[in-house]
Amino acid sequence: MVLQMLEIKAHWSKTADVDVRRRLQQPMAIAVALAHHIRHRMSQGQTVTPPDTYAAKPTAGPRKRPGYYISPKYAEELGLGEQTRWESSQAMHRAKGLKESHASATGKMWAGLSVRNYGGEAALIEFGGSSLGASSVRSANLKTKTGTYEVTVSGDGKMRAKQAREFSRDEDGKVKYRRKPKLVRNSIKAAAVFSNTRIGILQNTDAELAAMGAAVAHMSGLVVAQSLGGDTLDVPIQGDKTLYDAILKEYRK
Repeated sequence: MVLQMLEIKAHWSKTADVDVRRRLQQPMAIAVALAHHIRHRMSQGQTVTPPDTYAAKPTAGPRKRPGYYISPKYAEELGLGEQTRWESSQAMHRAKGLKESHASATGKMWAGLSVRNYGGEAALIEFGGSSLGASSVRSANLKTKTGTYEVTVSGDGKMRAKQAREFSRDEDGKVKYRRKPKLVRNSIKAAAVFSNTRIGILQNTDAELAAMGAAVAHMSGLVVAQSLGGDTLDVPIQGDKTLYDAILKEYRK
């Protein structure tokens, strides 16, 4: 998946009238250009802080068979066949060709990157929508065992009876799963990356901040120049020139 080719559009709320759109024209243009820029930079492995490697230790499973487990659907999505148990997260991701923990295995989280207005006050870059998660499992079909109950005793000594269930299986004895797997919100995925690696996916570099400041100065100064009868403005380009040019291009659309 070529992430930089995916379009990122500005989404306006239903209450965003003409005045709000005019007031947030600059912030929304900056946000769209910045979202594209960060996504491309991250796809090249360029993080603001040094990325960690994937965990090399087992994280789940029974004591005699620990490992790193993914759902059948996720394995299929990654092109890893039917293998759902790996020695570690590192082993699974390296089989996919990924070495650092900021990388996106399927790219679906990055496909949900979007820009929207926050009322009439600001522009927000966020991960919208949902996509398949590594640990998401397809919900298995269950059936009750008529007349069979499981009895448990709670901590306060009370007994509880629950009708026993078992997995529905096909003719070959394999568990039957429902058609659609569970999805995980992309915002939760992004938060998990920060929680596990301390990498702020949308964190800006100093060069990006400088480029945004220079672009704002150029756009604002141009308005002033035009109001005084001029049509050009010479503003020194600072910071990341690629982002600077992208912001001005987005603003002129």
